[in-house]
Amino acid sequence: MHFQGINMHKFILLFTSAIVISLAHSSALGQSVNVQPSTVSSAAPTVLEAQELLQSGKVDEAIKALTALTGKSSTDRQTYYLLGLAYYKKNDHVRAVEHLSVALKQTPETSREYRPIVQTLGLSHYILGHVKEAVPYLEQAVHWSPDSAEMAYALGIGYIQTHAPDKSREAFARMFKLQPDSAPAYLINAQMMVRQQFEEFAEKELRKALELDPKLPQANFMLGELAIFRAQIDLGIDLLQKEIAVNPAFGMAYYRLGEAYTRQLKWDESIAPLQKSIWLNPYFSGPYIVLGKVYLKKADMMNAESMLRRALQMDPNNYSGHHVLAQVLQQSNRAEEAKQEFETAERLRTLSDKKQ
Repeated sequence: MHFQGINMHKFILLFTSAIVISLAHSSALGQSVNVQPSTVSSAAPTVLEAQELLQSGKVDEAIKALTALTGKSSTDRQTYYLLGLAYYKKNDHVRAVEHLSVALKQTPETSREYRPIVQTLGLSHYILGHVKEAVPYLEQAVHWSPDSAEMAYALGIGYIQTHAPDKSREAFARMFKLQPDSAPAYLINAQMMVRQQFEEFAEKELRKALELDPKLPQANFMLGELAIFRAQIDLGIDLLQKEIAVNPAFGMAYYRLGEAYTRQLKWDESIAPLQKSIWLNPYFSGPYIVLGKVYLKKADMMNAESMLRRALQMDPNNYSGHHVLAQVLQQSNRAEEAKQEFETAERLRTLSDKKQ
C-alpha cells in the first residue's frame, strides 16, 4: 500500500529500524548491555576480562574470549549471558537468541541478570521478526518497566502482528497515557495498524473511535485516505470534507482533498484546497508539486514552474518534482533545461530503486 506517498513496506522497515536503534541506546536497555560488577565478582578473571572488553566496545575480542570459556560449569551462565549481549551489540540477533536462551534457562528469577536477559531476548526475537516468540518476553519487560515507551511500542506492534487488537490498543494507550476504551486510543491503534499494513483492522478501530466521538480529529481523514487507496474517490472526498469540518486547520486534509480531485481530473476544484494546504503548512513540498501538475494541465506554465521550483527548494531529491518540472520546461520550449531535469529525475529514480 502507498500511504501518504510512501511505500509502506519500505516505511515499516525504516521505522522498525529506527525504533530498534532507539531501543538499543535507551535507558531501558542500560542494564542489559552492562553487567554490574557484583554479578561476576566470583567469576574467573578471564570472564572479568571479557566483560571489560565488552564494556570498552571490543566486542569481537570479547566474543573470542567468551567462546573459549563455554562449557565450564563455574562460569557457564555468565559466559552465555555475556555472549548473548555481545552478539546483540553486533546486531547478530540469531546468535544473541541462541546464547541468551541458554543463559535464561540457567538463571534464577531472583538474579540481577534475569530481567535484562528477558528484555534483550524479547528485543532480539522482535528484530528477527519472531513476533510470536517475542511477545511473552516483551510482556514481562513492560510489566517491569511500565513507563518504557520503547517496550510498550514493541509490544503493541507485536500484538498487531499477532492479531490481538484489544491488547495492542491497551499497550499504546499505556504508552500515550490514555484510557484503552477511549476514542483517542482507538485512533492511535488504527494509525499503528495502518503503518503495519493491517488496514481492515484499522478501519474497524476508526469507526469505533468515531462512534465514541464523532468530532475526533484525524479519524475521518484516515478513513478518507483508506477509501482513496481503494479507489473509492467519492467516498474519500466526502470523508475528507467531514474531517475539514471538524478540523479546519489540518493542512494534510486539504492536501489530500486537492489530490483526490486531480484523480477525477477536476483541475479547477483542486486548486483551492491545495492552496489552503500550502497556506496552513508552507514547508511541505507535496501540495506544491500537485499544484504544479494542476497548472501544467491548465497550460499555466509560469505558475506551474513557480510551484515546482519552490517544492524542489524544500525537497531537492524529489523525483516527481523534477519530472513534472521537466515536462513544464519541455512544453515551454526550453529543451536544454528540460533535458537536465529529466536526467536528474531519472538519476533519482534509479537511486531510489537501488535502495528498495
